[in-house]
Amino acid sequence: MERIDLIVKTIVGVVSGFVSMLVGGLGLVFTVLLGLMAIDFITGLLAGAFNEGLQSRKGAKGIIKKVYVILLIGSVYLIETAVLKSNGVVTDGISGAFCLIEFVSITENGGRMGIQIPDKIKDLIATLKNDKKEGGGK
Repeated sequence: MERIDLIVKTIVGVVSGFVSMLVGGLGLVFTVLLGLMAIDFITGLLAGAFNEGLQSRKGAKGIIKKVYVILLIGSVYLIETAVLKSNGVVTDGISGAFCLIEFVSITENGGRMGIQIPDKIKDLIATLKNDKKEGGGK
């Protein structure tokens, strides 16, 4: 399989949508995503301060990307409720996939600060990022 990362992200999205359906719709997974985004931003700041010093331009780009993801998910929710007449199940599925991406980024930020990350986790991150390099190096 060439793109195992897409399969894993799809599975996480489907499971997130299913959990959302069980708990009553939009909210839980999206709230988790917002928390993970905040943690990723903070760990990114910590990693930047630890290594190369804080760069406001880099931080601003990170915030802009996160705002875009929030707007994208909001757009999906609006379309989902208008067209599908559902309660946010698809939106939570997409949010779940983005949760996975944020978690990978948080883990990478720890690695940038010199925290030892087991090789199995590095391999998993490389797979999820579709990284062709061995060991998940950047």
